[in-house]
Amino acid sequence: MAFVNMIQELLGIPGMNRGLAATAINEAFTKIQNEQVWSFQCITGGWLTPPLLGGNTSGNFLSPGTITVTPYTNTIIGDAVATAAWTASVPYPPILTQQQIRIPTYSLYNIIALGNNGTVAYVTVLTPGSGQTAGTYAVPVLDDAGGTGATVSITVNANGTVTIPPVLLTTGSGYTTPYINFSEGGTPATFSVTLIATLTIDRLWTEPACAGSSYMCYQAYYPAPAGFKRWWAIRDVQNNEPMDWWSYSQIDLANEDAQREIFDQPEFVVPLGIDSRPGSATLGQELYELWAHPISELSYTFQCQCNWPALVNPTDTLPYPLTEGLVKHRAKKEIALWKESQKGDDMERGSGANWQFLWKAHEEEYKDELRQIRIMDRHLVELYFTKARMEIANDGDAFTNTNGTANVGWFGR
Repeated sequence: MAFVNMIQELLGIPGMNRGLAATAINEAFTKIQNEQVWSFQCITGGWLTPPLLGGNTSGNFLSPGTITVTPYTNTIIGDAVATAAWTASVPYPPILTQQQIRIPTYSLYNIIALGNNGTVAYVTVLTPGSGQTAGTYAVPVLDDAGGTGATVSITVNANGTVTIPPVLLTTGSGYTTPYINFSEGGTPATFSVTLIATLTIDRLWTEPACAGSSYMCYQAYYPAPAGFKRWWAIRDVQNNEPMDWWSYSQIDLANEDAQREIFDQPEFVVPLGIDSRPGSATLGQELYELWAHPISELSYTFQCQCNWPALVNPTDTLPYPLTEGLVKHRAKKEIALWKESQKGDDMERGSGANWQFLWKAHEEEYKDELRQIRIMDRHLVELYFTKARMEIANDGDAFTNTNGTANVGWFGR
């Protein structure tokens, strides 16, 4: 039965409306999930740590370009090289706004938005054109939204093409949608204009002022799945090592590595708190810090217990083995209490429905159905946590037939 049908059934209760019925169903669903470990709550997931932005091929563990930032502001400005790294397309998540940025030995800051400061960073050639007049030309960067002042030097080769990236002469200001019109005979070359990138961070910068400083950009914080309740296991897949999620807290890390200068294969998964980053795709989920910090690509697999998401869409259904009847009985039980509380003090005794009796009836129906469903689900949960060891008769006895030859059907391990 779909969510919309469950709501429709509850609408038969006097005084009920669609919103209240939907809330009652989801509240009942949550309470049932919190009563025990259900098989549908046993979740397998994983993380893939991104490498340090730009890689660490230079051996100095720094990301490309430099940054400029002023104390007590929340905007970091990159140079042209950093801009190219920040705006580059990536083949798969995590995107830049899931990562953190820092100046080495200083604190990590969450990146929550990528923007620009309206000045030109660089210009690249999209198409080289043909048959253009050879020479070097100073060309303005245009902007229909009001940006002005930027100019570039464009060189046309002797063969009439433009293959050399234009040289930025002035950066201008106030640009939002910059473009270049260039026509020097033949088929004109076309260009792409990139603005200096800026990063918005999740809190005010409380480190010293920096101008043209080296930096690091990587991901240290990772979200648990939505509805997370507890870990069962976390494993470093590539190194076949278990991860420790129970020994360290943020206080321990403050004592062990306050500056977060240790970069290695992480061994610990440390609680960080609820994701409160504005616009985050994992807003409200638990965040964990991997320590030591990973700056290379590593894969992790985890098993954990998570509540099933609330029913939202009309076609949403309950996970097996829960039934609509079970959830409806739990919802009707809570509704009966609510209805009882709505009785006025001056209401005549015996008027209307006996909600106390109905509460008891729904309670008994709920308990009876829950008992049967628990039996069904117990086997599924046990399969997740236990391993049946099969013993085979004559295991390992390879020479047991009457002819004294090998019995290949009974070779042991």
